[in-house]
Amino acid sequence: MFGPSFNVIFGSNAQGKTNLLEAISLVSIGRSFRTQKFNEIIRDGASFFYIEAEIIRDGVSQKVQITFDGTAKKLQLNANEYTTLSPLLGSFPLVLSTPEDMNLTTDAPAIRRRFLNLHLAQSKPLYVHHFSRFWHAMKQRNLLLKSKQLESIECWEHAMAESAEHISKERQSFIQKLQEPLQKEHYNLTQNEELAEIKLQSSYPSSAPLYLEALKKMRLKERDLGVTLHGPHRDDLLFFIQSKPARFFASEGQKKTLITALRFAEWKHLSLQMDDKPFMGLDDFCGMLDLNRQKYLKDALQFMGQVFMTTPTQPIDFPSAHFLHVDQGKIL
Repeated sequence: MFGPSFNVIFGSNAQGKTNLLEAISLVSIGRSFRTQKFNEIIRDGASFFYIEAEIIRDGVSQKVQITFDGTAKKLQLNANEYTTLSPLLGSFPLVLSTPEDMNLTTDAPAIRRRFLNLHLAQSKPLYVHHFSRFWHAMKQRNLLLKSKQLESIECWEHAMAESAEHISKERQSFIQKLQEPLQKEHYNLTQNEELAEIKLQSSYPSSAPLYLEALKKMRLKERDLGVTLHGPHRDDLLFFIQSKPARFFASEGQKKTLITALRFAEWKHLSLQMDDKPFMGLDDFCGMLDLNRQKYLKDALQFMGQVFMTTPTQPIDFPSAHFLHVDQGKIL
């Protein structure tokens, strides 16, 4: 159904363009970019959803089938069955740019941590292990804190410290490697000397022994609160333009340009990490930037392998694109 390079999904509003992009997201990374609640993906009046896709890369065909009945998820990846969608992470890498990306600069830190986690989960399989291990250990520690029973808390703190060190190392490495492509893409979009930067803000020592010591020191205070106050779960990603926090000083246009540059830089980094071209998705392409910057994006997208973009109308200046007209939930 899709072309091997540029795919333009067009049609009027509320006809299903973004639904199609959401389905691509689900079979690529096992996540919806619109909601974290799978029940909200089920069509009104239906009791389940089912998605099936065939992905051909390097001449090899792979089949993905996802089912959710309102309670349980089921993934069939080729001949293997799973009760979680995490095996998809890294199998069919995807970078996705949507209008909601603007929230990255202004919303709660959890949105920015999700950006970090999804990228690293696709490129670093061990990151998923340590991320899950940290959360499980922290959950157990919080339960002990709330119950005021600290006798067995040390074993969970050891697990947290070991995994936190790995998480911190991978996040810091990613941010450092992303700086150069981010600045290059930002310059290409703006054609000026404004410097874009990102920094990781952490509230805990990155070394396991030091973090373990900090957890011990905080036990009594956190026992009264019933929650762990410091760790990777409190990290934040900060954006700067000309050394000023973009959240407070950047205009809406500057924020939009910065986040677009971030997504293109993310694609470049992911392609180098995986030695392959990730899928690239852009929701509402025409609403992203002004015409001059759209032209730069169009030129850049030609080298990004398989691209999926939605737009309200069929563009006339994409002669090499594969067009898909969506109307009332169907591809015409």
